[in-house]
Amino acid sequence: MIPRFSYSRPRSLGDAFHAHAATDGEGAYVVGGTELLQVMKMGLAQFRTLIDLKGIAELHGIEVLADGTLRIGACTTHRQIERSPIVAASLPGLAELELHLANVRVRNQGTIGGNLAFAEPHSDPATFLLACDARVELASPAGRRTVAIDEFVLGPLYTSREPEEILTAVLVPPAGKGGGRGYAKAKFFERPAVAVGVALTVVDRVVVSARVSLGSITEVPMLVPAAAAGLVGAAADPASLAAAARIAAASAFADLDAVDDLNGAADYKRHLAGVLIQQAALAALTEATPHA
Repeated sequence: MIPRFSYSRPRSLGDAFHAHAATDGEGAYVVGGTELLQVMKMGLAQFRTLIDLKGIAELHGIEVLADGTLRIGACTTHRQIERSPIVAASLPGLAELELHLANVRVRNQGTIGGNLAFAEPHSDPATFLLACDARVELASPAGRRTVAIDEFVLGPLYTSREPEEILTAVLVPPAGKGGGRGYAKAKFFERPAVAVGVALTVVDRVVVSARVSLGSITEVPMLVPAAAAGLVGAAADPASLAAAARIAAASAFADLDAVDDLNGAADYKRHLAGVLIQQAALAALTEATPHA
C-alpha cells in the first residue's frame, strides 16, 4: 500500500517550481511513475506530494535542431520514441532499443526523462545514450544547464540533479559523416543483464574514432576507453571490425568489477560483454556505411 499523498499537476515549469517549493522538501516530480510508484509501494521512499509534469507542453515532443542535434522532451514516452519517424531517421539504434525495452505497458506509460532521472542501474537508454555522447537538459528557478550522461548518473538511483531541478530534455548530437551508433544487450528477465553501446566514425574505410559504453554489469553505465581504442584503426568491414572487437574486449573487460547475481556469475557477464561489443560495433558500422 502507498501512504496517502497530495497531487499537483502544473501546466508550466514556473508552476512546477512553485509547487515543489511549497512542499518543503517533501515533494517529488513524477511523469510516468513506473519506477517511483514501485519504490513507494515497497516503502523505500515516501513523499507527501507528487508533482505530475505530464501537463507541461514544453516537456513533450521530438525534433532535430538546426545543428542536427536530436532533442527529445523528457515527458516523451518510450512508445512515442519507438514509433517516431524522426528518431528512426536520425538515431535508428534508439528506436530499435525502445522496441525491446521492458514491455508494452511500461513503454506506453514510462518516459525517457523519468528513466534517466531514476538512474536504475539496468537502464537501456542510459547505456546507449552514453555511447552517443548525449546530454540532459535541466531547468530550475535559477536557469538551465546541460550535463553529460556520465556526469548525470552518479550511482544506483542517484544523479547530479538538484531536488528543485526538472529534467526537461535529452540532447543527442548527430553522428556526423561516416558516423554510426549501435546497441546490443542480453537479458534473462525484464531488464538487461549486460548491455553495450558503440559509436564510431569511419573515414576511407577505416574506423578513426569510437566510444564504447557498458551497462547493467556495474552500478552505473560506464565508458570503456580501452575497448574503444581497440576499435580505432580497424578496417571498416564486418570481419575485421568483429575481430578487433574480440581482441579489445579480451583485455578491456578482463578486470571489470562485475558482481554475481541472478543474471549470472561475474565471469559469464564479462564473456557476454565481449560478445555484445561485436554485435553493437557491427550495428554501428551498418549505420556508418549503409551503402558500402
